[in-house]
Order: sequence, then C-alpha cells, then structure tokens
Amino acid sequence: MSNSINSLPPINKKKRHENNIINKTVKTRRKNHQKRSIVDEIRERRPVPNPWRVGEVAQIIIKGNPDLRGRSGQWCIIEEVLNFSCLVRTWDGIIQVKIENLKDVYYSSKQQQEIKKISDRLSEIPQNQLEDSVKNFLEALGKIDRPFLTTLEDKILTLIETENGRIKNEND
Repeated sequence: MSNSINSLPPINKKKRHENNIINKTVKTRRKNHQKRSIVDEIRERRPVPNPWRVGEVAQIIIKGNPDLRGRSGQWCIIEEVLNFSCLVRTWDGIIQVKIENLKDVYYSSKQQQEIKKISDRLSEIPQNQLEDSVKNFLEALGKIDRPFLTTLEDKILTLIETENGRIKNEND
C-alpha cells in the first residue's frame, strides 16, 4: 500500500450527490430558521407536555432569556397554557414566558389564593401615569417571596389604590 492520494478509491458519484443534497438542506435550514434556536427545533420534534395549569402561581427565572431582564424573581399567575410557553399575569401586565423560565413556588392552595388576591389588586392599578417611586414599590411587591403583605405594605397599597381611583373615597 502506498500513501499517495492516487491510491485512494475514487468517490462514487452517488455518494457525492448525497453529500450535495445534505449540504443544500443544511444551508436551506440555516437560512430559513436563523431566528430559531436548536432547542426550539428539538422541542418541536419531541414535544413535552406543558406541566403548568391555569391559575397556578409560578416564579420567573431569567435562565439565559434577555427578554426577561428585570423580571427575575417575580411571581406570576398562569393565565393560559400554550405548547411551549405560558401567558402569565405579573404585577404590570400579561407576558408570554417559556416553560424553562418558570419555577414552581410550592404554595398551598390557600397561599396561592392570597397571591392571586394581591395580583388582582396590583393589576387593577393603571400603570401609565404612576410615579417611578410607586412603580418601584409595586415591582417590589411583585417579587415578595411570601404569599401575604405586611400590614404596612397593605396600607401603602391601599393608599396607592385610593389615589389612582381604584377605591372610591368614602368622602366622595
């Protein structure tokens, strides 16, 4: 046996044709799916059932998703379950979050009901005309790691609700 390139067996035309088809397919897939991650493509091939249920309380984790910047640690209420994500209600509105960016908070049914009450109160406050300090307070309430408000937090939230017209003053 010699080590020259001439001693290698010739590549058959069928093999060369198959390689061209594979290369074209890969190029086409890259061109058509540039904005999709490989994880999304694998998920579509082997769908895993979404473990979340409407009404459950979850916590948002960033986990490499720059769209969720600033929302790390926020709790949310599952509003709608989709194939690979959920529509969730946070203190400032409804957003779509992928399954891997949601974490269970392990609250009892009673505790989940308390979080839902807080969420309802927060979501009824109009966000468009709030001062930055009030928004920061509401955002902090959206990240509390307990299923209740302290007495002071409740008083401040009630004041904000009153000032923003959610609760009618008894003097009106």
